[in-house]
Amino acid sequence: MLKFKHTYILLIFISGMFSCKQTKYVPEGKHLLKKNKIEIEGDKISKDDVSSIIRQHPNYKRFGVKWKLMAFNLIDSTKVADKRFEKNKKLRLKNANKLAKQKRINQSRVERAVKKGKSHYTEKIIPLKDTLEPRKFFREWYKYKIGRPPVVFDSIPFNKSLEQLEVFLRKKGYYYGGVSGNVNFRNNKKCVVTYTIETGEQYKIDSIYIIEDNKLVREKYIDFLSDDGNSMLDRPFDADLLDNHRYRVAKHMRNSGIYGFSTSHITFHVDTNMSTMRVKMGVQFSDRVMISEEDKDSVVRIKHQEAFVSNVYFHVADTMNFIGDFSARVQELGLTVMDGQFIRTLDTTYFTRYKNKETGGIDISRMAIFMHNGKLMVKPKILEGQNYLEIDSKYSERHLEKTYLSLLQLDLFEIVKTELNEQEDLGCLDAHYYLVPAKKQSFSFEPRATNSNGFLGVAATVNYVNKNLFRGAEKLTLSFSGGFESQPPVFDKTIDGDKIQSAGRSFNTFEVGPSSQLELPGLFPLRVSDFSKKLRPKTIISAAYNFQRRDDFTRGTFQMGYLWKFFVSKTMIFQSGFPGASVVKFVGIENTPEFEAKLNSLNDLFLINAYSDQFIWQDWKLTFEYNIREREHRKGDAQVYFKASFDPAGNIFSLFKKFQDTTETGQRAMFGIGYSQFSRLDTELIFSEPLKKDKSINFKLDLGAGIPYGNTTTSMPYDYSFFAGGANDNRGWRARALGPGAYKYYLDTNRTATQIGDIGLSASAEYRFSISSLFKGAVFVDAGNIWTIFQDDNRDGGKISGSWYKEIAVAAGVGLRMDLDFFIIRVDLGMPIMNPALPQGARWVFQSRQAYYDEGKAVFGDPYYKEVMPLPFIPTLHFGIGYPF
Repeated sequence: MLKFKHTYILLIFISGMFSCKQTKYVPEGKHLLKKNKIEIEGDKISKDDVSSIIRQHPNYKRFGVKWKLMAFNLIDSTKVADKRFEKNKKLRLKNANKLAKQKRINQSRVERAVKKGKSHYTEKIIPLKDTLEPRKFFREWYKYKIGRPPVVFDSIPFNKSLEQLEVFLRKKGYYYGGVSGNVNFRNNKKCVVTYTIETGEQYKIDSIYIIEDNKLVREKYIDFLSDDGNSMLDRPFDADLLDNHRYRVAKHMRNSGIYGFSTSHITFHVDTNMSTMRVKMGVQFSDRVMISEEDKDSVVRIKHQEAFVSNVYFHVADTMNFIGDFSARVQELGLTVMDGQFIRTLDTTYFTRYKNKETGGIDISRMAIFMHNGKLMVKPKILEGQNYLEIDSKYSERHLEKTYLSLLQLDLFEIVKTELNEQEDLGCLDAHYYLVPAKKQSFSFEPRATNSNGFLGVAATVNYVNKNLFRGAEKLTLSFSGGFESQPPVFDKTIDGDKIQSAGRSFNTFEVGPSSQLELPGLFPLRVSDFSKKLRPKTIISAAYNFQRRDDFTRGTFQMGYLWKFFVSKTMIFQSGFPGASVVKFVGIENTPEFEAKLNSLNDLFLINAYSDQFIWQDWKLTFEYNIREREHRKGDAQVYFKASFDPAGNIFSLFKKFQDTTETGQRAMFGIGYSQFSRLDTELIFSEPLKKDKSINFKLDLGAGIPYGNTTTSMPYDYSFFAGGANDNRGWRARALGPGAYKYYLDTNRTATQIGDIGLSASAEYRFSISSLFKGAVFVDAGNIWTIFQDDNRDGGKISGSWYKEIAVAAGVGLRMDLDFFIIRVDLGMPIMNPALPQGARWVFQSRQAYYDEGKAVFGDPYYKEVMPLPFIPTLHFGIGYPF
């Protein structure tokens, strides 16, 4: 009854909205701007670019409905104005009463103060109601905050738009094009405006000549043009293109050692030929203009020249380690506490790096001067290791930016400011880095919502961070985490029924555990300066313990890691575990009697391996990451991300197998636990291409495989296996419920809720668009599956075969996202389109289901099969935090 009532109210509300006349508040003799039509004749021009120039646009429209205008028209303006008038009267009356009360209180306080012989009293001030911007009541808020008034056609912005479109054509190189406009006024007080653009032929750049007698600048520019992507030949004579060319040339000059070069030093001279529609373009470079040292009111012109670094200064602006009274000491020296924007520094340290300690050779380029107060908070070699503008090296703006970024990434400083000072001898630069230390130690508490492939949970973490443990930028992080998460039971006969759904809503998994991580500059235990600055090496040593309690088992996991990290370039990161002992992992699991009995009754070696004690000793761990935006000379801000990881384990232990004991299952053991032996390769590729008007197309491809061998004869360890289905994978299936292969889960009454495999393939395509500033939408297609390497008799059809491509599951759906700036709440509805587990002739959603039900009848009998078998092609609703990729 309650559900019917809410539905009834909603229908009445929607009917009322659609019944509102759009021109309800359009004045007589005026017309509502219904639509802007753009017609382009000639060359193809972006209609989005044209639309952005038009001054007047119709009301916001989505899915064919002007929602904001409808909201405005739904509320009567007269009634809102009358109610606002009455409310303002009440507000003024309340304020008058408050002022009278305030006056009485203060008068009474004055009298008491006089009686007590006091010369002062505390004035009482009562806050008044805001009458300038009063709080809106609901109908007023809905009409003027949510709604928008009708856009009434105005000839002034219309004519201005025509003028600006003509300017736009000329900027694009269409000097002989034309723009016209037409307004179609209709009897229903609406109008449609049509903008017609005839582009004509576009000027193209035919040749380029250089106007410059400075040999250095000429050579640098020719070097810039040698890159095919920088050539301007046969390109449109487009003002935006020329501005972009000017910007990139100036940046190239600064990166090539010419200090002070800017876009203002570049001027274009053009000679057009109307008969051929070609442009001969001259590029002129002007000299630097500087204030004269002799006469400050005059300027001098100076030829551009290469600049080199003479000195490097680090100014560490703090007094934490200063012994004594800093202010008093500064006053004794006749100085001020502040030196410009930063605290003055009194102490100086000269840093020199020796090429060879035995011979005493000095590396001049690795010298730096440190200005500080008291003991330097961080070792000089650490800061010098972040500097890429080395002494006697050629100036490069790219190196300056890299130094700035590197100093920030140390996470030791709250403020980093770079400054270059040109000496009287032009061409010599002093590099100054002003550093304000950040807080060294901190505690934090982080409550958060979790999303493990569609299973939601709540957790909290307490962190302690020390950013500079031994004055070498060593970052120590100690954490203690705990939380609850929703996870399905391992076995469930009603896998698609109430039990799974309730498990997805209840917090039936408890996790808790401490962790620690130590980040060290360089490749510990080797010295920091033994490696190139370009690699910015870092060592990460970690240890963690996790305790997990579930309905079926209790598991404890202890893990240690030793990782070396290299920043190969701005876009590439390479990581290598410590050879021979990259990751050490112990998993101790205690199954409940019922769960253990279930495993034993099935005699499924794959499941027994997944839910048993495990010891994993990774011989090595290699990871490569590539993350880049499109180059500056290419259009768009496309994002490309690629990650590949290789994990071999157990191979070193296998060399000593003759000295090892054997477990009851026949595995060789270390420390009394059978160890895993395998090799695993996993790759991920993500490509995102932004489109116009907050739209984008996004692709993801995940491909991985793990091969168990030697001491592991069944399957990959559970934590290294592959899964399919879920909020971040194939959204037509529940999390980890898809596969493996063509395994007919619906005929197996002992099926598990979580399916694992040794090989995984996942691909997704998602079109994202904006509905409003708060809500975003998406349309997606997902495909993929998992497979096993070896035959699993309990999951027939799950082994990889030559027909694997016929076993790729496909799903499609729509999504709604709420963008709250600091995080995104996501809801996706996925529909299976192709299910490889179903029999031939029933795998696609548009095919008959008869073959599927015939299989059920043959196994379970009629009519019992209807109670056991789930309905195929049922949509799945997923909740998530953040985008799926």
